[in-house]
Amino acid sequence: MMGTAPCLLVFLLLPAFLGGLRREDRVLGGSECQEGAHPWLVLLYYFDKHYCSGALLNQNWVLTAAHCSMRHIQVRLGEHNISMSSGYEQFSMVQEAIIHPGFVDGTSGLRSYENDIMLLRLNPPAVYTSYVQPTDLPTLCPLPTGTTCTVMGWGTTSSPEETYPNVPQCLDITTVPLAQCQATYPEKVTENMLCAGGAQEGKDSCQGDSGGPLLCNGKLYGLVSWGDFPCGKLGQPGIYTNVCCYLDWIRTTMGA
Repeated sequence: MMGTAPCLLVFLLLPAFLGGLRREDRVLGGSECQEGAHPWLVLLYYFDKHYCSGALLNQNWVLTAAHCSMRHIQVRLGEHNISMSSGYEQFSMVQEAIIHPGFVDGTSGLRSYENDIMLLRLNPPAVYTSYVQPTDLPTLCPLPTGTTCTVMGWGTTSSPEETYPNVPQCLDITTVPLAQCQATYPEKVTENMLCAGGAQEGKDSCQGDSGGPLLCNGKLYGLVSWGDFPCGKLGQPGIYTNVCCYLDWIRTTMGA
């Protein structure tokens, strides 16, 4: 089992209807994901409002950002066009939400995006189909700088105005050296984070994409966490939870 890397923060905002957080990540400058091509991508709902995304790890567990925590979360799997049913969707409630113990939840008026990671236990468990399948955790850590990755989600496609699509958007972005990212966001980015994007204006994750997967070489390396606002500024990469830093915690928690 791979050990936990010595990993070193900002977070995405949730949609405006959930109140005044900062920016949630959304996919800006992407294009519609191919239906059925990302069967691990899940949508989180709070009552009838979608507000975050996540990644299916197995039939019982979804991985997402800790700042997506809510009291009543419904998980939709096999979802594509949220304005109509395809018949491939599955619906589960969250039986248990396990937030990383190092995450600061903001009850004191402060919020830290350090350790922005959470596991959701599904009830009922997912049923695997061609539209519902798990993603793989990383096997090679750390991820080499300059790797091209894909971020996806139902977040807003415009910024600062918010326009939410009915279908998930996918965008290819390149990872950025940690030192460069730390210089851009002084005293906020740690080794527990992964930075990607910023090379092209108007291409970024943004509000509503929080918790969504960053896939690199077919593996889940990042979760949409936070970034600058408006989204998509040149030279301002998005910040992702570095999944490599939490492999031991993920496996131990799921096995408990």
